[in-house]
Amino acid sequence: MSLEIDVERVSSVLLSDGWHTVQESSFDLDSYEFRRKGRALLGGGQETLVPAMGFSFKDNQGWIKGAVTSILAVRLKPAVD
Repeated sequence: MSLEIDVERVSSVLLSDGWHTVQESSFDLDSYEFRRKGRALLGGGQETLVPAMGFSFKDNQGWIKGAVTSILAVRLKPAVD
């Protein structure tokens, strides 16, 4: 059994502080890193227990980005056939 999640259909994301509505189909997954003045400080997967995969999406207050392991659940838009 697969629990496939089509990232283009993610409409809401559950984080520890509650549900966030994804604006403009902005949900995305990618590797991430923390930077200061153009210099990488920490990249995901470089340190023990730091996940390599991150997420980002825009909600009604701006961009939210973090480790994919902080996502508790997602809601999907209905599939269009």
